[in-house]
Amino acid sequence: MSLIEYFRQGGPVMYFILAASIIGLAVFIERIVYLNKVKKNALIIMEKMREKLKGLRLDEAMAVCENHPGPAANIIRAGLEVSSKSREEIEKAMEDAAKYELPKLQRYLPVLATVVSVSTLLGLLGTVLGMIISSTVLSTQGMSNPAKLIGGIAQALITTAYGLIVAIPAVVGYNYIVAKIDSIISDIEISTTDLIKMLKKTDTAKW
Repeated sequence: MSLIEYFRQGGPVMYFILAASIIGLAVFIERIVYLNKVKKNALIIMEKMREKLKGLRLDEAMAVCENHPGPAANIIRAGLEVSSKSREEIEKAMEDAAKYELPKLQRYLPVLATVVSVSTLLGLLGTVLGMIISSTVLSTQGMSNPAKLIGGIAQALITTAYGLIVAIPAVVGYNYIVAKIDSIISDIEISTTDLIKMLKKTDTAKW
C-alpha cells in the first residue's frame, strides 16, 4: 500500500496533520536560514570591529554595523553610540538593546511547539474516531462486515502513526533551534564583553 493510500485511509484528520507538518517545516527552514545569517553577521562584525577600534575609528565601526544588520549589529551599535560614557552606561545601553533584539531570535518558536502538540493530539483524535467507527460497525453489524471493522482500526493506527511522524521531527527541530539560539546568544554576550573592553581602551577615540 502506497503512502497516498495510507493517507486516504487515515480519514479527514490526515489533512490537518499534513497542514501541521507543512507549517512546522516552513518555520524550521525560516528559522535556520535566519539564525545562520545572524551568527555569520555576528562573527563578521566582531572581526571587523576589532580592526576599526584598534585604529580609533568609531565612525567606521558604526558603518560595519550598518552594513551587517541584525540583532548583533543593533546591540553593538547601542554600545558604540554611548562609547564616550562610563562602562556602566555602555553596559546598560547594550543590555537594553539586547532585551529588544534577542526575542527576535525566538520568533515563531511557539508555532513549532504548537505543531508538536497539535500533531500528537490530531493523531489521538484520529485514533478515537477510528475506534468509534469500528465500535459502531461491531455494535450494529457484528462480524458480518469485517472490512469496515478493520477499516476503522486501520484509521486509528494510521492517524496515530502519522501524528508521531510529524511530532517527532518537530521536537528534534525545536530543540536544535533552541540550542542554536543559545549558541548565538553566547556569542553575542562574548562579543559585547569584548567590545566594552575595547571601548574603554579607546576613550580618546574621535568620530
